[in-house]
Amino acid sequence: MKYLMSSVALFFLLLTGCGGGGSGMDSTSQMNLSVSDAPVDSAKKVCIAINSLRLKLNGATTESVWSNLNLIPTTNNDGCLPTGYTIPQDSSGNPAFLYLDLLKYHDGAKHALLTNTAIPSGTYEQLRLMVEDGRTNFLNDLTGAATTQPTSYVEESDGTILPLQVPSGEVKTTTPFTASIGGVLSFQLEFNLRHALVLPNTNNTPYYKLKPTGVKLLTVSTLSTITGNVNSLYCNGDLSAAGVYLYNSDSITPPYLGIDYDPANGGPVLTSLISTTNGVSSYQLNYVEPGTYDVVLVCNAASDTLTDNGNESSFVPTVAEAHTGILVPSSTGSTTLTNNFVTP
Repeated sequence: MKYLMSSVALFFLLLTGCGGGGSGMDSTSQMNLSVSDAPVDSAKKVCIAINSLRLKLNGATTESVWSNLNLIPTTNNDGCLPTGYTIPQDSSGNPAFLYLDLLKYHDGAKHALLTNTAIPSGTYEQLRLMVEDGRTNFLNDLTGAATTQPTSYVEESDGTILPLQVPSGEVKTTTPFTASIGGVLSFQLEFNLRHALVLPNTNNTPYYKLKPTGVKLLTVSTLSTITGNVNSLYCNGDLSAAGVYLYNSDSITPPYLGIDYDPANGGPVLTSLISTTNGVSSYQLNYVEPGTYDVVLVCNAASDTLTDNGNESSFVPTVAEAHTGILVPSSTGSTTLTNNFVTP
C-alpha cells in the first residue's frame, strides 16, 4: 500500500510540475525503463546501490524525481546485501537505496525500474540514475553501526570485494528524447561493463570505477542482435582469447582500435568474446542500434583493457577478418542478423 500511495502522489506531482490541470492525462506520456548490461571479464557481481532516478525537461529548473521507494525493487536485493549487514535508513526509517547486480541482466535479461509510469510530455535533456559511490558510502552492521563495507561494489572471481566508484554519484545520459502527449516510451539503460568498468592505477586502496562512456540510453523497439558462428581454424586454431568487435562504418577508418577508445576515435561500439560449447564457437552482440557497421574478428580480444583516462591504450587488435558495411535496419521491431566467420 505504501508503494501505491507513493505512485499516486508522484503522479499528481508530475502533473503539477508540467503545468497540468483539468484533464491532466492530455499533457502526460507513459514511460518504461529497464536496466541491462553486457558482461565484464573476471567479476562475480557488480552491485550498484540506487537511491533515485531523475528526469530533466529542456530548460527546466527542477527535475522529476523517483526515490528508490518509487522504483521497482529487485528480488532479495539481487543477493548484493552481504550476510551480517543492513542497508542504512533515511530520515523516515526507509532503506536509503535498492540494490541491483548488473551481472544478472545480460544476454536479453533486464530489470524494469519503471513500468507504465506517467511523466510530463515534452523534450528531455537529461536522465540521471543516482548511485551511491562505494568509496564514500558504507553499509551498517546488524546493530545499525556504520562499517567499512562499501554500498556499491565489485566482487571479483576470487571473492575479493572492492569499492565501486561512481563519479559524482550518478550515471547520467544526455541523449535527448521527446515524450509526446499520450505516447508510450520504452527505454533500456545499457551498462556495457567491458567498456565501462576500469581498475585505476593507484598506490592507495584499490577500487573499480564506472566510466560514463560505457552507459547508453537505448530505444527498446529498434534494438537488434548480431550473432554467428566462428570457424575454429581462425586465429591459428586458438579462439580462447578471441572476440568480435562492432565498429561504426560511418566513422571508422582502419586501423581498428581497442575498447579504451571512443567509437568516434576509432574504438568499437560493442564487443563480445567468443564462446565455445560442444565444439561450436560463436558470438552474440546484443542491443545493437540501427546503423551500418564493420563486424571484426579480433584474435587477442581478451587482452584488451581500459585506462582511467581513455583514448590512450597501447592495445593493438589482431584482426583475423573484417566484414564491412553490415546494415542493421532502422524499422521498428527487433531483428536478429546472422554473420558467420566461415573461411580462414
